[in-house]
Amino acid sequence: MAERRASESKPFEIADALPDDAEAILAVKDAGWREAYADLLPAEFLAGGLGAGPERTERWRGFMTPDAAGRFALARCGGRVVGFAGAGPARDDDAPAPEQLYAVYVLAEMHGTGAGRALVERVLGDRPACLWVFEDNPRARAFYAKLGFAPDGARKLDQFGGRFLAEIRMSRVV
Repeated sequence: MAERRASESKPFEIADALPDDAEAILAVKDAGWREAYADLLPAEFLAGGLGAGPERTERWRGFMTPDAAGRFALARCGGRVVGFAGAGPARDDDAPAPEQLYAVYVLAEMHGTGAGRALVERVLGDRPACLWVFEDNPRARAFYAKLGFAPDGARKLDQFGGRFLAEIRMSRVV
């Protein structure tokens, strides 16, 4: 069941994501990477399709089946998918919470509308959870802090497009 939300600027609705939404969700994910990480990652990496292809789409369809371990939700504005979030069981052995926010991406045109917060609420509610975020992404870190997440001391390096970037884990324990 979809829930309608209205911001001062753009009305949107939040709904559970279905396997048929995978392609639209991946388009938002790729656009989100290009918008959010232009200062962090090489332009040729961001322009290169980010792994686009039928195998990737099928893998993501599987994330949204009724028997999948995680939960995915999407935001629509004017009938178009403009954001998504996914959460499920924590992936780290030393996770400080049982759940993990895997991803939340909202197109830049929807920043400040409340769509990101509504997506996280849909997939996590107010339950304890953790997430990984690029250390050099102050906008995302501030967003997560508003939702009650704080750095918990865990840090790792991952390679993206030939560049190593630090990620920090943030946790919310309620």
